[in-house]
Amino acid sequence: MDGGLHSIPVAVGQLRQDLRASWRGVLWAGLAGFLLALAGLWLVTPQYTAAITIGPTGRIGPAGMGMRVPSAVTNPVRPVAEGGSGEELLSDFSRYLELMVSVPVAERLAADTGLMARLFPSAWDADLKEWRPAMDPMSLGARLLRWLVGQPTWAPPDAVSLSRHLRRKLTLEKVHGGPIHRISFRHEDRAFAIMLVSRLHMVADRLLREEAARRTGKEVDYVRDKLKGISKAGDERALGALLADQERILMMLDIDLPFAADVIEPAHAQALPDWPNPVVLLPLGAVAGMGLMVFAVTARLGLTRFGR
Repeated sequence: MDGGLHSIPVAVGQLRQDLRASWRGVLWAGLAGFLLALAGLWLVTPQYTAAITIGPTGRIGPAGMGMRVPSAVTNPVRPVAEGGSGEELLSDFSRYLELMVSVPVAERLAADTGLMARLFPSAWDADLKEWRPAMDPMSLGARLLRWLVGQPTWAPPDAVSLSRHLRRKLTLEKVHGGPIHRISFRHEDRAFAIMLVSRLHMVADRLLREEAARRTGKEVDYVRDKLKGISKAGDERALGALLADQERILMMLDIDLPFAADVIEPAHAQALPDWPNPVVLLPLGAVAGMGLMVFAVTARLGLTRFGR
């Protein structure tokens, strides 16, 4: 045991000698790591990260929707919905966050062929202005496997494809752990990335507004029909109050203001590409190369001593 303890300083000293003798190799390894990282960066198309910061719509004050939505009605004649358990309660803002990557939102965006072509460039023929099967190795392999089992091999991108793409590419993160969220998306075209996150917000919010207006309009029509056959004064007053509430809500829904989500910070992106970041990756490649060389020297020393 004493011999083992005495051998530790000897091993450390030998390692220092080997590292001093191999300093040129360490530097060359660092240069190799730097060049490999540089080559990798040239193979990757730089992208911009566009982000929009949103939060739940305020219910009070001039900046909020306030009394403009059904859930904000004080002392309603009847509840808007049954009060379920905590897991069943879902706010307009929660619906908005889910709608961002949903098929209904994707259906509206998919109607824009130019937008779809930018998101699925490998499946778009710019010369013929039509969709075609992608020719990359992964797509070719997938089509081959489908052909082997007798399935259709290809279909042009649609709303479902776009929804799945957004679920993979869109990043949603809470700001400081509160209700405010930051939604980000990366693309090689800075202006396109900014436009896309802005449109996703507008379409999702508009869908919720339209659904609220549709439901409220149905309720207004129903109450109006019921009022035509009411003869009792008490019932007429109750239904009249309900009708007034719903007509006020329907009128305020026509105002072009945020319904479920307020924009805290508009969509923006840095002027320079931020992914991948060469300022971080190039030095990291050099450090990784030198680290591998140091590990190789250490492993060689260990194997030499073990062989003895």
